[in-house]
Amino acid sequence: MQPIVLALALFITLTLDASADSIDPYGCKDKEISVGITKSGVMYHDGHGIDPDLLALLSDITHCQFHLIPIARNDAFNLVEQGKIDFVPSVTREPHREAFAWFIPYYQVKFLLLANTNKLPLISDLEQLKKKQNISIARSEGSGYGTYYNYHLSEMNSLGMLKLYPDYGATVAALLDGEVDAALSLPLIYRLFFAEGEEPIPLSFTDLSPANPITVSLMLGKHRFSSSHAANWLRVIETLRLDGRLQTIMEHYVSEDEANAMMLGTSAHHSN
Repeated sequence: MQPIVLALALFITLTLDASADSIDPYGCKDKEISVGITKSGVMYHDGHGIDPDLLALLSDITHCQFHLIPIARNDAFNLVEQGKIDFVPSVTREPHREAFAWFIPYYQVKFLLLANTNKLPLISDLEQLKKKQNISIARSEGSGYGTYYNYHLSEMNSLGMLKLYPDYGATVAALLDGEVDAALSLPLIYRLFFAEGEEPIPLSFTDLSPANPITVSLMLGKHRFSSSHAANWLRVIETLRLDGRLQTIMEHYVSEDEANAMMLGTSAHHSN
């Protein structure tokens, strides 16, 4: 009798969960969603950016209320795992994080090597860069650059080439201030500091990675959201991507070509 009882209990639980999710399809009924927001260039800075604009649109569509809480990027995953934050935009998915979170992809990026051409000639590959003497490169703590760059950055760290900074934006600021000679960055980060053609120092922008673009996601904590909730959030994001509303938001902050590249996963700014 025990297996029958257990099966019946599981059936009742799943039925109740499905019923609850149909009443509350996005996991936000009667309670605002806490959003851990990090400094990410034009994605978020001083209360403004692509992510806040997207959250406002998602609120209009789903009627969910979001409470934005500024956090350090290297704290984001621990806070979601501990159940202290429900939702974090602009993160990269890694398999071990799927134990505590759902990931909803919504744009793609490729990192470029930004280099001060007064100090560093045009670089064609990372092996060439690693052979340079007395060169410093900025890296953001607690942030990923994709498997290809992460591997080479680990080697550069062992060579003493890296200087660590708290976030992606700080690495660009360090480059512009002359603290380092180069940084890996993205249009959505460096466009906060200068518009296209208005670079304050001579810079080269070079795509050195043969890897595919990195997928960037919304992270939803499993302590708050069920698989059904996650599926519904995915449907909303896909609708915004396909009907162009997501790209329209991005074009308020980056060029049309850069926004299009973020949607398609190709590099918009080639080496120069």
